[in-house]
Formats: sequence, C-alpha cells, structure tokens
Amino acid sequence: MVHGETGCQLYVIFPPGNDNGGVISDFVEAGDFGSFVCTLLQSRSDGTVDRGIAQKLLHLAHTANIPLLLENDTTAAAELGADGIHIHADEGLYHEARGTLGDDAIIGVECGSSRHAGLTFADLGADYIAFSDQTAITDEAIETFEDLITWWAETVTVPCVAWDVETIEMAQSLAVSGADFAAVNALLWTHPKGPAAAISELSACLEIRQVPA
Repeated sequence: MVHGETGCQLYVIFPPGNDNGGVISDFVEAGDFGSFVCTLLQSRSDGTVDRGIAQKLLHLAHTANIPLLLENDTTAAAELGADGIHIHADEGLYHEARGTLGDDAIIGVECGSSRHAGLTFADLGADYIAFSDQTAITDEAIETFEDLITWWAETVTVPCVAWDVETIEMAQSLAVSGADFAAVNALLWTHPKGPAAAISELSACLEIRQVPA
C-alpha cells in the first residue's frame, strides 16, 4: 500500500462471520468490489480466520486486483496466498509475520492512539499504521484523534489508516485531516440502503482532502 495519489481511499473490513447472510455475495455480484483499494477479513475470537470465506474473498479480490489481508492469522495468510496480514502492535508477532510472509507481503499494524507505537512499527518496516480511538465520541476526543492523524501525515511517510471509522461524517473529517485510507466495517454492512450505497456516499466524501501548503 502506498499513499493515495488522489487523497484518502477506502479500505473495507469484512467481518469474520458466514458471509453476513449473503450480503458479500450480493455486493460483489452488483459489481462494487472494485470501489475500494484494500480489504481485510477479520479473525474469529480464537485469532484465526474462516478459511472458506478467506478463499472466496481471495478469489474475488484478486480478480479485481485488490489486496486481501487476514487479521492476525499468519499461517492462513501463508498457506492461502493472502497479500498480507493486519496485526495489533506486537513486535514479536510483527517479526514472525515478516519472517513467514517475506518482504513483499503487506503488514499493517494497528496502534490505537499511540504515537510511540506508530513510530516504532514504522521504523520496523510496517506497510501502514492504523490509528483508532474508540473513545472518540465527544467533540474534544474527535478533535484529538484528528490532530493525531494530521501530525502523522505531516511527520511520517508511512501511510496512515483511520481504523474502523463509524460514520460518513467522521470519514470525511479524517480524510481532511490527512488520513491516506479510511477503514470501514459496521458503517458499510449496516447501512440502511445497503453496502453499495454506503460505498457511493463514502467515495464522494473521501474525494475531499486537505492539500498541504
């Protein structure tokens, strides 16, 4: 993953369940799989992914020339041919993943709101750093999260992902703050008009991004 040439881009998180009652299939058949630039299949509570769903998504993603990452499950990523993994900030897991998957694999690291962790894993060679702040429900907390994204965009060249963005308005504000990617999960799958409508609305708002002076 590299910095988006056209501003903040969309990163889709697929939940670990059994295809959400067919919504993934419907979504893909509607021709919307190419509307984002990276995908992730979340792991189950035991830290592994559903390999049946992973194989299905890998086929669809690779047909559309979009990378698919698996959450935490390095073994499955290696055996199934995934493009990489997404992990929490654990140096041991990072080194294990890099050693198993190689230099060409995409390894993204979720660092919460820790600047120190972000810098640590950027120095180790992570392909992106994901920041999240599940407490960002007040105006002050949201502003603090936006400041973190802006600081990273202005300071570090490693791409930044605003993780698990909960609303379209927040996606837009984080894009303006400098996020390279906005990762969405529930926002996509629970949209009252369906995921295709959510993708359309998100794509429109993410075209707006702060241009450095």
